[in-house]
Amino acid sequence: MKKLAAAFIALLTFTCATFSQDATPNLLKNKELFERSELFESVSVFADKDANEALIKDYESNPKAYKREQLLPVALCYLSFRNFEKTGLLLEEFLKVRPDNISATRTLATVRLMTKQNEAAKELLKKAYSMGDEASAILLASLYFMEKRPDEIGDIIGTIKRMAVTNLEALNLALFYGLRDKDKIDEGVIKEVLQDADPQKILANATPGGLADILRLYFVTRNYWPVEKLIIPARAAVLSEAWVIALDTYKKVLENDPKNPIALRGMGLVSYRTGDISGADEYITKAYDAGDSDAVIDGLELFILSKRAKMWEKYSKAAQGKPLPPQLCAALVQFSVRQGDNPDIFFFALDNKNSDILYSDPDVRALIEDGLKKFSADKRAVSVSAKLKSTK
Repeated sequence: MKKLAAAFIALLTFTCATFSQDATPNLLKNKELFERSELFESVSVFADKDANEALIKDYESNPKAYKREQLLPVALCYLSFRNFEKTGLLLEEFLKVRPDNISATRTLATVRLMTKQNEAAKELLKKAYSMGDEASAILLASLYFMEKRPDEIGDIIGTIKRMAVTNLEALNLALFYGLRDKDKIDEGVIKEVLQDADPQKILANATPGGLADILRLYFVTRNYWPVEKLIIPARAAVLSEAWVIALDTYKKVLENDPKNPIALRGMGLVSYRTGDISGADEYITKAYDAGDSDAVIDGLELFILSKRAKMWEKYSKAAQGKPLPPQLCAALVQFSVRQGDNPDIFFFALDNKNSDILYSDPDVRALIEDGLKKFSADKRAVSVSAKLKSTK
């Protein structure tokens, strides 16, 4: 339950799904926009510590210059520094003029919880839920479990079960609810949520804490899991490096569905971590052939780890024109400069659609400079050098 409590606190922190290209710390410099609270619903707005501090200093120099409806961004800047007292005061003032603001209500619940005012947090979550904020149902249920009062979840269990189709935290809570009576398992709830769960969508938003919880729950509920849903605890077992459990569950999935790409990619990772590099290569190839183009990402990572040239030839060809994670591009740059002597790897990584961000990172820039010296005779070095200079 301690991990559940930690997950609750993390979830309670001001969260939202709005991530537009304009949601940057620059918004904190435009006071005229502060009344448009929806613009500040992305955590990326508060990603710059210096920008947050600058707004706080401006506010403290003249608090009366800010209207109540402009206080939400200021409150969230204080929250980024874990100043719960000031955050709470400003959110209270903001909610006096914007009482229907769901994000502010949920964030104030965070503050109340962090300052050990559970009852106040609970009332705020109930209010947010009543305004249509289903995310508050997850947070409220978590709080009931923390207080060892699971029966009170009954009023919102319908919402929890509906969200459990795509949300791992909700699935965990529904399973906890099914196990609330230590003397009698609520088989109906457990079977229902496991049957309806969408593994692909659940794994897409899974957190490490959520996966750790589902693995523990799996040990208790394993007899109720439909075989096609086992990729969820299998992924959790991989994260916990419980290779025997991961191997067993992935095998069951593949016996039922030999072309399941998630299970195939999972088996690729398990095979590599248990010393079977050729087996890992085979599973990744099968996943790609089954239609999962992202499997080439696993293949390129396997190349870096195994240093097998044949894997580079195969997976780099398959990945031509495919946007790759910037972290993988950086790893390929590092490999080419520090371990390999193949200019194709270096220029392949820097020619990717997602490689622009690499030029802004000081450590990667240094690697790029070393690579340009190493592969200076290559005609592709001219364009990379020009780009490096233009982004300095």
